[in-house]
Amino acid sequence: MAGLPDAGTIEAVLASHEGEWGAGTRVLAVRDLSPGLGQAAVLGVSATAPDGRPSQWIVKIPGWGHRSLLDSRDSQLDRREAQFFGSGIPALLPHGLATPPDATVVSHDGRAWIVMRDIGSALHRPWNPAAATTTAQRTALLYAPGALDPGLLDTPWLEREGYAAYAHHVPAGHDNLDALAHEPQLKALFTPEQVAALHICLDAAAELNSRAAKLPSTLVHGDLTPRNAGLDRDDALVLIDWEHVGVGPVGFDLGTFVSLYRAFGGHGELDEPALLATYAQALSDLADTDLRRSAALGFATVHLTWGLHLRLGPGLTAARQGFHRENPGEPAPHLDGLDDIRSGCLRALSWASTAGVVTAGH
Repeated sequence: MAGLPDAGTIEAVLASHEGEWGAGTRVLAVRDLSPGLGQAAVLGVSATAPDGRPSQWIVKIPGWGHRSLLDSRDSQLDRREAQFFGSGIPALLPHGLATPPDATVVSHDGRAWIVMRDIGSALHRPWNPAAATTTAQRTALLYAPGALDPGLLDTPWLEREGYAAYAHHVPAGHDNLDALAHEPQLKALFTPEQVAALHICLDAAAELNSRAAKLPSTLVHGDLTPRNAGLDRDDALVLIDWEHVGVGPVGFDLGTFVSLYRAFGGHGELDEPALLATYAQALSDLADTDLRRSAALGFATVHLTWGLHLRLGPGLTAARQGFHRENPGEPAPHLDGLDDIRSGCLRALSWASTAGVVTAGH
């Protein structure tokens, strides 16, 4: 990515603000860690304090990157994470949940920069079913801040209806499904019966969104996937990339985590009903009321909205464009991506009855 701040610029920005990095810190090296789908510049910074102590930092500059292919159409996306770290919400997260230490928002040249400790050691721990179970338990803790301070959930910049963030991809999803029969490389992706069932689920978006809006609400990370989470040495769930932090139905965050578990590096097969039961019990204990049915409905809704809309919209569009690329020398769509589209959509269909979507006969 062209035009990223160099070491000298970052050193000058750090010198102009007080922070845990300390006065006189020198920047030794800068690495571009910007994610492919993100709209922010993410830089790994190696620094040294005046006394010679080394330190590793992440500098994140929202809005610096390219427009995401996911096209969330979220007008607050470039500002929300800085607002989150500048608010009191991180301090309300209970033991068992964590954000990167020493996160500080600084202003430079009209942009908000977020400077935080590099927690790569937690993020690089491998994901397996046992770690996913711990994540299910910890994710329920996001209910606590809103329960302690109900007014917090009225904070205006929090994202709302994240499950519907990609509903504008539904027409493309229908078109892509209809086109499969005419695509030699893709027509075996789903059976005709599965295609019909997926059409039904796409058509149910408005009804699913309406039901989700009536479920008990919780603070949500909004993009809780294995890429944005890690377990530290104390098994606290450390979360990064809070651009989509918001208010959503119980079950939402666990749904996004499970939906993209394999696509984003998870190993081993997950027992989804068991994970949901773990989350729902921890949530019910925290709320002191039975939220198991609500959690199941929220979890299933995410699979059938957020998960399907991303896979059948931009996901399948990218796959089809890859097979029709003009330059034969360009690489074809990666088989792992197609496998995620297929397996993710079929997992979503398995939750259709839980969400009240009737696909009988398909």
